[in-house]
Amino acid sequence: MDANIAILYLKSLYQRLMAPIKYGVMHMRQITKLHDFNWVFDQDYCGRILKGDFSDKLKRRVAECILLFRNFNATANPSLPYISAWHEDSDKSIWYEFAASKLLDLLKCQSCEVSEIFRDSIIKWCSYDYEANNDTVSQKMLCRTALTGMRKKLRDDGKLSGNVEAVYKIALQDNKIIWLKDMASVESFQDDRICLSLGALMDVTKEMEKEEQRQAEEEELRGKHAALEKELEKQSKKLWKTQIEMIYRLAQAAGYHDNSTGLHITKMSHYCDILSEAVGLNNEERELLFHATSMHDVGKIAIAEAILQKPGKLDEHEFELIKTHSVIGAKLLSGNDSPLLEMAQSIALNHHERWDGAGYPNGLCGDEIPLSGRIAAICDVFDALTSERPYKKAWRINDALSEVKKGRGTKFDPELVDLFLSRKSHIADIKRRFQVDHEQGCA
Repeated sequence: MDANIAILYLKSLYQRLMAPIKYGVMHMRQITKLHDFNWVFDQDYCGRILKGDFSDKLKRRVAECILLFRNFNATANPSLPYISAWHEDSDKSIWYEFAASKLLDLLKCQSCEVSEIFRDSIIKWCSYDYEANNDTVSQKMLCRTALTGMRKKLRDDGKLSGNVEAVYKIALQDNKIIWLKDMASVESFQDDRICLSLGALMDVTKEMEKEEQRQAEEEELRGKHAALEKELEKQSKKLWKTQIEMIYRLAQAAGYHDNSTGLHITKMSHYCDILSEAVGLNNEERELLFHATSMHDVGKIAIAEAILQKPGKLDEHEFELIKTHSVIGAKLLSGNDSPLLEMAQSIALNHHERWDGAGYPNGLCGDEIPLSGRIAAICDVFDALTSERPYKKAWRINDALSEVKKGRGTKFDPELVDLFLSRKSHIADIKRRFQVDHEQGCA
């Protein structure tokens, strides 16, 4: 049975069961005297209220309900009526004023033992809340240990709302597992500081077993999805590592006949990371840029070593050959939809474009140049200036920063130049760090 339908059915049954109690119209005339409760005691009454120092109003209410529930008990009604009670002030433990004989048979106990045995038999407590706004039923589940600390709150909630609706998973003494639906109204007697729960239990084992099976299938499916996602994540990380290893090896291959490339790509990656953070790129974008930048000069693998290592100024023909490395690099990195290789291709192609459109290979200008290319352009020039080359000595950091500033709005994106200069202390730290590492490595 669908959970929503089952709940509606049980509510309907509960309303039919409890209506006589609420309106007090059934067999009440059988009680002729207010304090004549011998008919109750004669039938093994184990409650506290009718024997205790409580108000006549409370005692009459309890007696009326016991009479009514005994009439139900004598019929073939499938419900298991009960009357439970608890003190609002001192002892918060529940006791039973009445428990159906069928419930006693089920628990294999006497009336005075119902509270303890029923409590200790509970495996799970479950409630359902109908949400009218989206026409669904939400479920709340508590295990026995969690329920122990929640009992007072649940009773207070029942008193506040005037009713109790819950489902209990019960382990009987013969190890049989059943589910009992509890639907009750809660009445508070302020003069006595006593609360009564007038309700009935219904066996809903078949419905709840189907619900448990459905939940188990959903949990199994979620487990399979989680395992699949974990495997995909594992494969994705493996692929990511493979791609990074590939691009660094390719970059190293390009550096075999350009001695400055190895340290240059390392510093470039760090400079670009500092600038990409300043721009506001997220961690994933920064990581892509950090690794992709190492491929910016991969096209130099096709340029003759004599040109790359020439100590003097390049002639016009040689410079035109050098310029082809951006297109060659982009072609080497093309044909793959990996975000890492796509960004590496874009950087290789565009890191020599200029903000004013005078760059190469496509003469892009302004925002036509991808952000990654604009970032790489600044960092590439700065590191080239501050690094020793066959044709020049290394510039001082401040002189190189001044040169970058001169290119603001012509060679470089002006906003990126401002951000780069605002991080000059971080830039200098990277320069010094790798300069020291390089010198120690050469010692």
